[in-house]
Amino acid sequence: MTTTDRTRSALLDRLDRLEPGRPHRRLMFQGGLGYTFDSFDGALMGYALSALIVIWHIPAGVAGWLLSSIFFGYLVGALLAGVIADRFGRRRMMMCSLLVFCVFSLLMATSSGTAELFVWRALSGVGIGAETTLIAPYISEFLPARHRGRFVARTVGFLAFGYVLAGVVAPLVISPHPATGWRVAAVIAAAPVLLLLWWRKNLPESPRYLIARGRTAEAEAVIEKFERESGVAAQDAAPAPAPVGPAPQQKAAGLTALWRGRMARTTLVLWVLWFIITGVNYGFASWLPAMLVAAKGFSITKSFLFGLVAALAQLPGYYVASVLIDRIERKWLIAAYATGATLSALGVALSNSPTALLISSAFLAAFTNGSAAVYYAYTAELYPTAFRATGMGAASSVGRIGAIASPIAIGYLYGSFGFANVFLILVGALAVAVAVIVAFGENTAGRSLEQLEGTPA
Repeated sequence: MTTTDRTRSALLDRLDRLEPGRPHRRLMFQGGLGYTFDSFDGALMGYALSALIVIWHIPAGVAGWLLSSIFFGYLVGALLAGVIADRFGRRRMMMCSLLVFCVFSLLMATSSGTAELFVWRALSGVGIGAETTLIAPYISEFLPARHRGRFVARTVGFLAFGYVLAGVVAPLVISPHPATGWRVAAVIAAAPVLLLLWWRKNLPESPRYLIARGRTAEAEAVIEKFERESGVAAQDAAPAPAPVGPAPQQKAAGLTALWRGRMARTTLVLWVLWFIITGVNYGFASWLPAMLVAAKGFSITKSFLFGLVAALAQLPGYYVASVLIDRIERKWLIAAYATGATLSALGVALSNSPTALLISSAFLAAFTNGSAAVYYAYTAELYPTAFRATGMGAASSVGRIGAIASPIAIGYLYGSFGFANVFLILVGALAVAVAVIVAFGENTAGRSLEQLEGTPA
């Protein structure tokens, strides 16, 4: 082992020995707020577009495309962000993506028709898709194996706060005057992101990324700062769970690396998982308010209240996932959540009363969104540092394809098959996700990122 290899290995050991402290919690809040503003925008504008579908008399097929508009941007943003972040760094890409989102969200508020609204909504999605793709891999690269799952799950759990906030804001801003309220909602969704940009101005680069790129002096400076802010010296950190090998300098590997050797199975499993669960989640969230108005005769305000209850149900879903993620192997926890979502979707399809529908919808939201806390962490740790962001971005992009296809498909299927049968189709899709993760998913809990890079599960 050369001197350079020993230096890199020693830095990785220090990173894995450091107990999470104040700087780690700060990163969790900074990353978590990114997820909050993502879900707040997605849910709030979902409410706004649902109102526009009603007051502009938009046909169901066209409405499905409009509800999916942001996911076209998500797809492009997530894929490009991963590749660019592995080449030029996580921090720079995260900052630029927030600025892109702000600009096009504000332009969206000026839209005068469905085509213009679709374009600005899609372009704003490029920014937010890039941002949310990078948060989980970025944070995971600061954490030791024994705490990685819990911290990443709690960070992803901030998504729930955005949904809840949107559920509160929508009846206040959109419901009284839907024709103008949706424009106000677009401005409100963009404004807090400017504050997050300012707060992140001193965001550090990932030390694991710096080490992988051979920038060991910069990585050591980041690690020393984290040790100092955590109140410990390098030699006082807890023992590492297992030694890691040398970390040779790596170059960004690109998309082809996702399909080399054992990575091919990992990528295929993750893509199936992301496509189905993301598609079901966003299809349900996008269409529930509009379907409640059209199929159940609810008022717009009452449909928004149903959405708020579903959003509140996400909080225990994320919390339970964060408690269990380091105690239960990731793939089994994902399977358990997907099974719960399957049964909940069945309940939504068969509900014959508002109460039963509300309870089933709440459980479906809790399970589909809570599972994200697990599969975001799971995806980030299955890929090596050299192409971790690329792998996360590609999986997220595939998930966005599901998010695009699901609302569009529901728009057409709903007109032909009705409310109940649409959700029965979601049941079948979730059952496939359960089978795939159980049969082919890898084990990752308790293993350092370097161990996962070098040894099959």
